[in-house]
Amino acid sequence: MMKLVGARWLALGLAGLPVTGDAHLTGEPGHDAAASRLALAWRPAPVLALVAPARAAVPLALGPAAAFAPFAPAVRVRVEGDFLLVESEGLPAHGMMTGITAWQQQVPLPQPYTGANAWRIPLRPVPAAAGTPIRDRFLRGAIALAVNGVPIFNPQNNRGAVSADIGELDRWGGHCGRGDDYHYHIAPLHLEAITGVGRPIAYALDGYPILGLTEPDGSAPAGLDVWRGHESPGLGYHYHASETYPFLMAGFRGVVVERDGQVDPQPRAQGVREALTQLRGARITGFEELAPRSSYVLRYEVRGAAGVVAYRREAEGVWRFRFEEPGGDIREVTYRAGERRGGGKGKGGGPRREP
Repeated sequence: MMKLVGARWLALGLAGLPVTGDAHLTGEPGHDAAASRLALAWRPAPVLALVAPARAAVPLALGPAAAFAPFAPAVRVRVEGDFLLVESEGLPAHGMMTGITAWQQQVPLPQPYTGANAWRIPLRPVPAAAGTPIRDRFLRGAIALAVNGVPIFNPQNNRGAVSADIGELDRWGGHCGRGDDYHYHIAPLHLEAITGVGRPIAYALDGYPILGLTEPDGSAPAGLDVWRGHESPGLGYHYHASETYPFLMAGFRGVVVERDGQVDPQPRAQGVREALTQLRGARITGFEELAPRSSYVLRYEVRGAAGVVAYRREAEGVWRFRFEEPGGDIREVTYRAGERRGGGKGKGGGPRREP
């Protein structure tokens, strides 16, 4: 019965919503080949036809702007002084959230990483005198930006635990933060399906590129320094990701400013509701975008009982949420940016915490 109620609510909410625009993409084969797509009976008609971004090799010699180009127009860049400014909504082309077993009840919302709130990548990185390690530091905010416009946080969460070790991450190495902002905590190696093997998959916020597990010629990187970086002819200095901790670089080779536990400056996420607590025993079983940037549904289970969080944008900064809880309760709440409320044990912010 809950699914029927949810279907009716979603169908009414989506009536008349536009389905065109520069939305982020879902179901891109290079990302989702191994992921099962949910057959949701309440999918609205017509089914959206989404086009995968072009696959293009990006020479490092062309600089960071070229690295982000395969993900345009969802990712936009411009040069301002000594910085490349990168704009996005912080949402990837691949699936999200599925597989998380340590869920803080946050969900992905489009973020306003635009204008003065855009990401800043130094065009001419400055080598630091001694470099700066990231272990147990920079536990707030991003340390890098993936070339699909999704921020990358420290492999450790804000409590110091390695997110990949405790079930916090989805199949793509990401999850949502306290502001319902999606981000990775490990290197998004899957982006090489779009960029090409050996091309940048991210840029650290000190301005140096992060490559995957190999060099552009397919060879294994040699002579990496303590930051997991090195100089290569024609490439300059760059980091290499790994499949184990630290997953990204081990620290900043370039100059960064550390303030209040994060690289400063960097964009701010725009949350619309209070941060919640972990829903013990929950496992996220599926996530779907129903209309570009406008309507989503997340499905989860708690000890075999199904729950649903469905939400849609009603106006700029205004989101309507519907919670169908495993116990059968159904609630609807409207949240507005700058008007925080709810959170915690069933106060309107999300599913109630299981005892």
